[in-house]
Amino acid sequence: MAKLTSSSIVDILGAIIADELGRLRMGDEQLWKGRQWQSNTQIVFASKATGDAQEVIVDSFEWMSIASRVVEFFQLDSSGLEDYLLRFSTLQQWAEVIETSREDHRLDITFCSSGSVAQVSHHRHDWMALLAEAQFFVDFIKRHDVEIERVVSFVPPHHIYGFIFSVLIPELLDIPAVRGLKAFSMTQAQQLKNNDLLIGFPAAFEQFVQMDTAFPPAANAVCSTGPCAPAVLSTLTRNGLNSVFEVYGSTETGGVGIRNDPNQPYQLLPRWIKQGKEQLMDNLSRELIDLPDSIQWHGPGLFEPLNRNDEVLSICGKSVHPEAIADVIRQHPNISDARVRLNHAQESHSLKALLIADPEQRSGQAETLIAQVRTWLADKLEPHELPKRFAVRDSIPTNELGKEIDWESQPDLMRR
Repeated sequence: MAKLTSSSIVDILGAIIADELGRLRMGDEQLWKGRQWQSNTQIVFASKATGDAQEVIVDSFEWMSIASRVVEFFQLDSSGLEDYLLRFSTLQQWAEVIETSREDHRLDITFCSSGSVAQVSHHRHDWMALLAEAQFFVDFIKRHDVEIERVVSFVPPHHIYGFIFSVLIPELLDIPAVRGLKAFSMTQAQQLKNNDLLIGFPAAFEQFVQMDTAFPPAANAVCSTGPCAPAVLSTLTRNGLNSVFEVYGSTETGGVGIRNDPNQPYQLLPRWIKQGKEQLMDNLSRELIDLPDSIQWHGPGLFEPLNRNDEVLSICGKSVHPEAIADVIRQHPNISDARVRLNHAQESHSLKALLIADPEQRSGQAETLIAQVRTWLADKLEPHELPKRFAVRDSIPTNELGKEIDWESQPDLMRR
């Protein structure tokens, strides 16, 4: 049975710390995510700092927040060793605590969702199910005459997609993995090799296409976290990649399907049993899950996601369609794009909207634009459909996977 090596745990710890500090210190997200984390990286208070380049200075609240994330991710509370994260300070020492905990206690891993909703959700995945999924992906890829000698990942290892493909698969195959900024730099510098397996997401591959990046002829890629445009996939293969495997899934489900041709349906993973048109049953837990997309089935175990299911919300006892409201907002002459979500700050009794201002037509302050949009919407929407809170931004905010995130993570840009 594959186990997590110390070096993999250190990389995961670095990703968790970067994510948490980026959340707590808004504006410094890219600084933390671009940092190279080492086994001798040390978490310290300012009073004990020596000026060493490997020190990360935090306050007591940040230390507790980071430790809590690590405890949850690795299920350290099952062994009672979680307090040692407050006694030790280097990532290597933390990794040793985690290894000790996993020897005789819970192995499950908890991942956090990273989508556009304001409320982050937590999903614990069975360790053996994660291993089985990783092994399935290895077998599927190898059945297509692909050899894997190294993994080059642009996906953080604390996300479920990055964990399965950039941690578990290298552990199963006993091959090296290159992650994060080093992976991007290596790709941009044309330093990839044959039999490299690139682990990425649509926005990353779109960037490589725009840069006209060339790839070795026996290198392959995996893409997930959202649909990738067929034109991008075809350009990647024209630029040298042997093939691009697409994975369909989510934080809640893990992998659901995989394919290596955008013109073909996805193959359902053996973990799942089809239940009706848009439900699956977990073969192990027997739990039913709802798929987020409308699905067209092409036969046993073969499916194609169609349109995203329109989320219908209840506001004041009446149904509203956020995407339909966003479409109305997009018709305003000074708005190039918009998003509408449930306003969690108002206990789910109202909506909030993000306005992407057209830079060629935008003038004045955000408050002026919001006032114009409010007045303009008054005779186009029902009272319960009118957003109560607005924010103005120049672009839709995304996370390191290129997935949209809730704009209230940027409160300095909120306008009410």
